[in-house]
Amino acid sequence: MRSFSALFPMRAARRCGLLLLGTLSLAATASAQSRHSADDGFDAQAFARSQHGTYEVQDFSDRYRATLEIEDNSEQFRPGIVRVFARGSAKPLIEVASPELVLDTDAKGGKAKGKVHELPYAKQSVLIYADFNFDGIKDLALMDGQNSCYHGPSYQVYVGTANGFAPSPAFTQLAQKNCGMFKVDAQARELQTMTKDGCCWHRSAVYTVRDGEPLLQRELVEDASSAPGLAQETRYRDQGGKRVAQTHYLWDEHGSTAMLPHKILLEFRLAPAGKRIVVFASEQNGQFGKPYYAAIGAQQQVELLYPDGKGETFAYNAARHTLSFVRGTTTYRIVGDAEGVPQRMDVVARGKTQPLALQPGSVHGSLQAVAQALRSK
Repeated sequence: MRSFSALFPMRAARRCGLLLLGTLSLAATASAQSRHSADDGFDAQAFARSQHGTYEVQDFSDRYRATLEIEDNSEQFRPGIVRVFARGSAKPLIEVASPELVLDTDAKGGKAKGKVHELPYAKQSVLIYADFNFDGIKDLALMDGQNSCYHGPSYQVYVGTANGFAPSPAFTQLAQKNCGMFKVDAQARELQTMTKDGCCWHRSAVYTVRDGEPLLQRELVEDASSAPGLAQETRYRDQGGKRVAQTHYLWDEHGSTAMLPHKILLEFRLAPAGKRIVVFASEQNGQFGKPYYAAIGAQQQVELLYPDGKGETFAYNAARHTLSFVRGTTTYRIVGDAEGVPQRMDVVARGKTQPLALQPGSVHGSLQAVAQALRSK
């Protein structure tokens, strides 16, 4: 088997910054072929010449053991190699080399800590050992550097088999493209990821496992740079042999950390079911953004949002004390009294007007507040 130093003339042939060698299966025997993974920035020759030490990883398995060989210096991130062995064997099953590993040792035994998995992307150890695909066999995630969001930890993932481990590109992608290692919810049999871009764009996702592979079930995107400043949730399901997606906005009473705060200008509930109607606007430095109408249903899903397209605008009639808008062939109209306090809501479809009563005591705000926000835009 060629050494790490012999492999690095092949850098030009690598596309993803990662070199994977060995067989597709990893047998937990002394005669099994090792599998090597080296991050693009790892200089094997320089590492061989450097001063470095080897640490046992804290016991994590009855069948396997691991070591961390890492350069001796004062830097937080250092070149090193993580190796996994079958117990009783000196030949590694897996080797992962990286220019940026971390050393976190146990104060008592001096061993490198394993299975540290703080979320969303805080302290995470070089080795995480858990059942990622819920098949009853524990799997391995080995740190390969700091390639996730904001220079966070990233991992190569190997799923456990009856004889050892097999690399999983699908699980590895989850541990590369997000913020640190994914969360494993064994009770719900779900995997959870999070990534972000600056203060104002966050994405979280939930995966189940089907046929041993992660399957996206739902994702939540919070983007303060786009109107109306509400999170968008997309849910995926099987239909007619195809995977289909359904996207809707979610109402957040207080706004999330990724969003601008919003102010409720007017709200009430429709009788008799109590459906909540909210007219709101984003607020920054005391200034209101464009007003939006939201009809909020079960689980805080926004069933109707207006405006939600080009050319859609509110019509405020100060003389009649009404706020109206048109969606398709239907007109929605909030009717207020002389003080702008809503009294009812009319829905006009096919020339017929259906008045909708409001629940007593549910009205807050006024049409005047909405009119003021409309004038400021």
